[in-house]
Amino acid sequence: MTHAMPTKGRIITRTWKAPGPTGRKIRKTSFGYSVRINGKQERVVNAAWSKDDALDALNQRLEEAKRPPGEAPEERTLGQVATEYLTHKANEGKRSLKEDRRILNVRLVPHFGADLRVRDLRPAMIAQYEKARLGQVTAYTVANELSVLRHMLRLAKKWGYLDAAPDVELPRKPEGRMRYLEETEIPKLLDACATSRNPYLKTIVILALNTGMRRGEILGLTWEQVDLSSARITLYRTKSGKPRGLPMNRDVYEALIALEPDADRRHGLLFRRRSGAAWGQIRTAWKGALNKARIKAFRFHDLRHTAGSYLAMRGATMREIQEILGHADVKTTLRYAHLSPGHLRGAVARLEGLTSSPKSAHEVHMEGKIEASAS
Repeated sequence: MTHAMPTKGRIITRTWKAPGPTGRKIRKTSFGYSVRINGKQERVVNAAWSKDDALDALNQRLEEAKRPPGEAPEERTLGQVATEYLTHKANEGKRSLKEDRRILNVRLVPHFGADLRVRDLRPAMIAQYEKARLGQVTAYTVANELSVLRHMLRLAKKWGYLDAAPDVELPRKPEGRMRYLEETEIPKLLDACATSRNPYLKTIVILALNTGMRRGEILGLTWEQVDLSSARITLYRTKSGKPRGLPMNRDVYEALIALEPDADRRHGLLFRRRSGAAWGQIRTAWKGALNKARIKAFRFHDLRHTAGSYLAMRGATMREIQEILGHADVKTTLRYAHLSPGHLRGAVARLEGLTSSPKSAHEVHMEGKIEASAS
């Protein structure tokens, strides 16, 4: 028996009048779809649907109709898909696993309901979640939460639990926050770290300032990743998922030698307890050092911004900064472009002569001063 293919279908509306809040009749509109399948016309309208919901339902029905009889997708609840998603992330060794688990278990699954069939999750429901959360937290936080949901739903489609993943539109994130240390603040911070009860804090901060490594990358470093003979550190587990090599400068080299002077003992984790286990979090020690140095509104991640900022201010190219910081997209690196001493100077120089008459002696003198200050 030949399986008939459905036609494209279309969105339909139904309008009617019903009493409003004041008792006066108002016009209402509901959305649905119309499609012909196997020669039979189907019309479905739902008063709770938005236009996007109706389109999503139509697409899902079309996908169902394309499937041969008896090959229905497996049913999964949101809670089941969340569990599979976290297992998938854990198997891939993703660094974001802990945060994804928190977002799903604390926010998304409790809000929508663990028993909700994932096929019943509609764009309007997601939009309502976004609206509610924007009244509680920043757009940046909401965008992070919805990014997890979007990724999970796309995987659910890939795994055969959805014919089509509902659209998840992310709110626009505000411009990225970028705070970096002034040169006078750096020695104050290092002095405060040196007096910390955490014996590793100063070395950790030196590495962050001189390499731009993330906190997790530093705390997970092993001596096997450190090649003192070639002055190079190799990172294998990075945010982008790609290995990254970092050359050491003198400050990093000397800090690592001081950390473990005995070459025979340079194995395993750099920052570890006597048992050999990872040292763990440095949050308390870090906050204490900031307070002692009287540095306000500064996060550990801002040490990475400090490294990128001074690389730009001291003449490194955007490509060099991208490679050192390990940015997957150069757009992320361009946040440092305005700090580069040559930023746009060459471009505006091409416009010289459009509005000026032949240069006077004074203009030539001033031009020389500008060039001298730029060098």
